[in-house]
Amino acid sequence: MTAFRTSFAALALLAALTACASTPSADVGLPRATAVAETFRSEMMIDPRDNGLTWQQRSQLAAIASEYKARGHGPLVISYPQGGSSQDAAIGAIAEARTFLYEQGIDWRQIAGGAYEARGGMDGQVIFSFRRYAAVAPECGTSWDNLAVERDNQGHSNFGCAMAANLAAMIADPRDLVAPRTMGVPDTGRRQTVLDAYRAGESTASERSDHESGAVSEVSEN
Repeated sequence: MTAFRTSFAALALLAALTACASTPSADVGLPRATAVAETFRSEMMIDPRDNGLTWQQRSQLAAIASEYKARGHGPLVISYPQGGSSQDAAIGAIAEARTFLYEQGIDWRQIAGGAYEARGGMDGQVIFSFRRYAAVAPECGTSWDNLAVERDNQGHSNFGCAMAANLAAMIADPRDLVAPRTMGVPDTGRRQTVLDAYRAGESTASERSDHESGAVSEVSEN
């Protein structure tokens, strides 16, 4: 009976030691890519003698719209020089710019306005700004620890670092590293079609053409 108790105590101690060795430390973390918020800013020179937007200004607006649709968050703010000699020309240019941005696919509700104090002269600029995010890659080392040493079950500094650095370089919108995206607008037309077919007892699956057959080829090899 004493020997049984001794063996049972030894097994319990061994199980406890094994559990401690297999439980990772709470402060162990893999290297990961992060994202930081920054302000995109683009200045457009306004000449009071211009009659409407120039080709160069339209090209600049197209680049701004492309960047905003790809990585912009929050309102697209357009600021004009208040009190400067080019104030009236800037306000007229902004009106055309808003229409141009709308034609580029930016909703009116995403465009906001503002003003800044001009310093006089003809150097007043229309400023376009919005918030975007930049990806920050972890700093990967050039050497490795001994991967066979795992007594305390600690992670290695370089483990997963290359993958995190590649993710930071490839991600389209770094804000995805901060929070997941919201759901897009549902296709109400397709949803109604599926509901009508379901209520009528018909198949709700999409029809396949003859070229979309999943049959295995019957051609034999010689």
